[in-house]
Amino acid sequence: MAKAKVKIDVYMSKNIPGKIEYARDRVIDMTGNPNFTTPNPALLIISNAADDLETKYNAAQGGGPSDTEAQDAAELVLDDLMHKEAAYVDTVADGNTVVITSGGWTPTKTEKVPLLPPLKATGTSLTQTPQSGTIISNCNPVANAKGFVTILSLTENPAITIDGNQIVVAPSAQPVIIHVGSKRKATHTNLTPATKYYMRKYAFNTAGRAPDSDVISIMVV
Repeated sequence: MAKAKVKIDVYMSKNIPGKIEYARDRVIDMTGNPNFTTPNPALLIISNAADDLETKYNAAQGGGPSDTEAQDAAELVLDDLMHKEAAYVDTVADGNTVVITSGGWTPTKTEKVPLLPPLKATGTSLTQTPQSGTIISNCNPVANAKGFVTILSLTENPAITIDGNQIVVAPSAQPVIIHVGSKRKATHTNLTPATKYYMRKYAFNTAGRAPDSDVISIMVV
């Protein structure tokens, strides 16, 4: 994943008054900031360059060509200093957006890590409720899971084929109860009392599905 960096375009896209204000704001935010103990260039140099640009910008308003040239030269000096300061911040922050923003800088967006299918669900459990024919299934949290599929069956290894999002139950495997939801905890009702049910779960997201959990069972009352 690419590391976040200072988005220097935020500064470069501004007009001269905006650059002066932005540079002064960064000096304020970085002064005494424990994240930036040795600014390079020194913050005083940036302050002086911003003051110099402001003076020459004001002189260029209604002034002659030489005033405009002096303004443009002072702008290039401040631009160079701000680029160097941004590079210093990048070195210190090493991609940490909290450190970057502590100095008032805007971080670039980082590249997203490709989403992977979730891992196998662990810690599966079945709990009998006070209501006859009703049980609750659950499992431990699963990272990146967007949803869970719970399969209840009367045999430990029913003839079930899972292809992507399609769950195909062979006639010989009936009855099979399938519950799909966004929560890892699910309530299953209208089960047959005095009957043993087997349960497995798996998590899924847009990248695919996890392997089935271990199979556990419960005698429904």
